[in-house]
Amino acid sequence: MIEQPDCNLNENEAILTTLVRVKGSNLCNVVSVKTSRPIDRKLWIECSKALSRIHVGPPLRIGDVVCKNILNTGVDIICTKNI
Repeated sequence: MIEQPDCNLNENEAILTTLVRVKGSNLCNVVSVKTSRPIDRKLWIECSKALSRIHVGPPLRIGDVVCKNILNTGVDIICTKNI
């Protein structure tokens, strides 16, 4: 049986992974984050600019929301590392 590709996939969308600065931690200066679902690649630069202004503080757990509804896209930025 041949698998059919998912028709809902858009090749212009992908998960954005990046770093956000951490304030008040002796362990690390940055933490890795990602979008909760794929977003249009054209928004990646604007998302990165918005996230460059954010500082988060410990404790952080995997899955914690760092930024809710970034750029009014309905997509959250979530933490991918425990601090």
